[in-house]
Amino acid sequence: MTPTEILRDLARNDIFPKEAMAAASAQRDVMAPIFVDLLDRISQQRSGSMTDADLMALIPVAYLLGQWREARAYRPLLRLMRRSTRTLDSTLGDAVTESAFRMIAGAFDGDLDPLFEAIMDLRADEFARSAMMSALVLLAELHPARRPVIESFIRSFLTHQPKAPTDLLIGWTEAVADLGLEDMTDVVRAVFDKGQIPKDFCSFSDFLADLEATRVAGGIPANRRYRLGLIEDAVEELSRWYCYTDAYFEKQKARKEEPDPRVIPMANFWRNPAPSVGRNDPCPCGSGKKFKKCCLQ
Repeated sequence: MTPTEILRDLARNDIFPKEAMAAASAQRDVMAPIFVDLLDRISQQRSGSMTDADLMALIPVAYLLGQWREARAYRPLLRLMRRSTRTLDSTLGDAVTESAFRMIAGAFDGDLDPLFEAIMDLRADEFARSAMMSALVLLAELHPARRPVIESFIRSFLTHQPKAPTDLLIGWTEAVADLGLEDMTDVVRAVFDKGQIPKDFCSFSDFLADLEATRVAGGIPANRRYRLGLIEDAVEELSRWYCYTDAYFEKQKARKEEPDPRVIPMANFWRNPAPSVGRNDPCPCGSGKKFKKCCLQ
């Protein structure tokens, strides 16, 4: 396939473009700068100026760039993660919380400062900022030499942002536990004591259990969020997305509807067992945690 044909198929909304993705990987040297340009363009465009073709191609492109460890994608990804919630919903969708941290870690160019700045951006979406905390945890595991700097950032975070929004605070406490920072226990306890994290989401005892799990694992994050590591096979992973299945395309045809390129449902791999349950609703499994903290993972 030519680069033009690859981009054409990636932008289609009626197929899973696995052949185009495989062809892109076979021509990585040619396609990488084209893909980085697409990502960079979307990261800076107004939402109304984004084309349906670019939006449809974005997820496969971002996954491939993460798989390829393409360092040129690192900063455009971070720029995109700093966009408004509305823009993120129409570009990355649920990938913001479920896989963007793996894309970022895979594209890491060796400079942590842009990632630190993105997390500290008060205008950025709090879920995106929390996800970037997860990128730090993964990078600490993959690049031990960077771990002291990452730990220092996590330790000092509340000093600079004592009134961080709830979901970002949750991401921060999870990072503390996943990094095994036992010396931060009292600081985290104070956050819970002040009610900055609602009790119906998680408790201080949950934090202690996560911290202990990391200790037992020898300092390796026990959180199952990190089990997949970096993206190794974009085609295989995206084949589990519901919006790329034959069942989804057949459903759209039966409804005589065109799939909306701006809405990318999650795959069977992440399928909500109770479709009416929102990310912030109690998990239907009865754990008492919010869905996004429990079975959604």
